[in-house]
Amino acid sequence: MQRLSTFFPLSPRYRPSLFGGLSLSLSLLLPISPLFGGAQAQAQESPQGSPQESSSQSNSVAPVAPVAPTVRFARGEDVGLEAIVAEWRSYYADVPVYLCTCQDSICDQTQQWPYREFDRYQLSVALGPTNGIIAEDSGANCFDIADGSRPTQPRSFSAEQTGTGPSEAIAPPRPPSNNTAPPVAPASRPATVPISPPPISPSPAAPTAVAPPPTQASAPSSSSGVPTTVAAINNGSAIQLTWPSGASDIIAVAGSGWNVTVLNALDCASLSQVEQKTLEAQSVIGNPAIDELTGNVAVPVLLDSCVETDQSAVFILDANEGGGYALYRAQLPGDQSLPNEFSTYALSTIKGLRYWDGSLLVRQGSNAVSAESMIIFRPGSTPAGEYAGCGITRQGEGSAVLCP
Repeated sequence: MQRLSTFFPLSPRYRPSLFGGLSLSLSLLLPISPLFGGAQAQAQESPQGSPQESSSQSNSVAPVAPVAPTVRFARGEDVGLEAIVAEWRSYYADVPVYLCTCQDSICDQTQQWPYREFDRYQLSVALGPTNGIIAEDSGANCFDIADGSRPTQPRSFSAEQTGTGPSEAIAPPRPPSNNTAPPVAPASRPATVPISPPPISPSPAAPTAVAPPPTQASAPSSSSGVPTTVAAINNGSAIQLTWPSGASDIIAVAGSGWNVTVLNALDCASLSQVEQKTLEAQSVIGNPAIDELTGNVAVPVLLDSCVETDQSAVFILDANEGGGYALYRAQLPGDQSLPNEFSTYALSTIKGLRYWDGSLLVRQGSNAVSAESMIIFRPGSTPAGEYAGCGITRQGEGSAVLCP
């Protein structure tokens, strides 16, 4: 009969060690004193540092605070407007920030911040209504980047300070004593809101290219005058013009052949970028604008939209009472030269546009984030005008592609 045996593994507590005896023998054979002696010698070779060395190691150099963008801009450095706006917003959350466009050949603001001269169509910013009025007195046109209001008719706002910055009691910085005092706003104007740069002596700004003077804008082609109003109707598929005579015209936009060749376009069918693609206006986005000097009508349109990316454009109408019009395209430049007057690089999400003294200002931003820029088209040989400049007004993801 086969005998069955049962195996029970030993508990680790009672399991014999295979190397127990060997390890004991090794420990008995190795001399003990050299081990401790070596350790002691090694410890003596690494004595602790002297009190002076320890003190010098413990003292750390205090970090140098970065220079504020407003101060750097006043010194003549090339600083993005979005950095200045972000600095002001860290002090005041609700005080109006005005984007100002120089309309004269030279706009002299050397007697107050930013202590600079601006050429025609150069952009600058101003904090608060009084500083906006001072900028306009120098020859600029200014409007609130939040709602488009003028500094002479500002929106209601709170001047409560929300961050670490200048005290509200501090007056706007003044130039060095060897310069004349800046213009003082009358008491009837809104209370001055302080701006952050301290009174410093600015370094001369680097020379910048001077934009050529504008070409005389074309006069209205119709003897009936300038349209009095324009509005998008039928969910943006058309616009309606009214005239001083009381007549009105409805002009179709969607499906009417308003097209433009877009360079480096996003092809929504393949979700890929193509060298160029002809796109047609799908709808009017926002409010069209009328140039009171010429009667030209700027119409912002959506061309295509996919993957949270809008491709937009601005069409310019030279309209006649009765419904007739000539169609032009505002041309945004890019990396390559535009081949003809029917081509452009695409705008992003158009958030508003308006005319100022014959110049068309287009506010655009990213569809998914808060980055924004302002683009200027000056009067030109056709109602479309000519590209004059661009400035980032709010930094964010995608802001790098909002200006040519």
